[in-house]
Amino acid sequence: MTKLATVEAAAPARLKGDANSVFALRRGLSILDQFSGHEVEIGVNELARLVGMHKSTVSRLCATLENAGYLERDPGTGRFRLGARIYQLAGSSTSTTDVRVVARPVMLDLVQSSSETATLGVREGGDIVTIDVVDGLNHMRMATRVGMRTQLHASAVAKAILAWMPESEVDDLLRDWPMVALTPNTVTDGSALKQRLAEVRERGFAFDNEELEVGLRCVAAPIRDPHGRVVAGISISGPRHRMTEEAMQRYGPLVREAGEKISARLGTPPAALDGTGGGQ
Repeated sequence: MTKLATVEAAAPARLKGDANSVFALRRGLSILDQFSGHEVEIGVNELARLVGMHKSTVSRLCATLENAGYLERDPGTGRFRLGARIYQLAGSSTSTTDVRVVARPVMLDLVQSSSETATLGVREGGDIVTIDVVDGLNHMRMATRVGMRTQLHASAVAKAILAWMPESEVDDLLRDWPMVALTPNTVTDGSALKQRLAEVRERGFAFDNEELEVGLRCVAAPIRDPHGRVVAGISISGPRHRMTEEAMQRYGPLVREAGEKISARLGTPPAALDGTGGGQ
């Protein structure tokens, strides 16, 4: 057989392989499409029904998408949701990704892990505004609502945000902000607060030890945008008898990990996800 004949004989097999790859790609994309109009998480059985494929085929395709980062599996329920890679791609092309949409699955996981109420907050002038809440699983929980405003100098989310702001901006905020004592634990001295912020940068998460309200304790961590800038904070809060010193130290890395996961989904580069450095 001549060299030309050998090439021609191999061509149909190559084309068949290409066709199979395109077919598999289309199937995978059809699975991803289902997350645009349904619940945040979808199980394999439901996906199989939605796309009209056999369960084993869907399971195999979901595993491939999971390995590539386009889907992630809830370890508790086994259901799938969009993965970090999807959000990274979206974040690279737009700066308007709604942090609430990206953060909601992570907040749900955080509540499952801690049983405490999870909140998402952003800075608006001298206030921290709560933009999303997932209630805790305990009968007694914090009465937090969307739209609630908290004091800049007493909030754990505020410390998580302020800690990575330029020092000159922090100075300007503190100069114009009346640091009134809301509880006996509220920090009312600018130098003392800046020392707290240095500690936040060192460990990667912030505490509110009954500084905002007597009996309430919180742990918060920063959330970054695709440029690595801190744009929001995530926290869990609960009553003093559950949020003991030991519990807060235990929950700190958990909340920090949640913030890093949300940041990654927003498109934050891995090099900017180190919660113990940078900032000022």
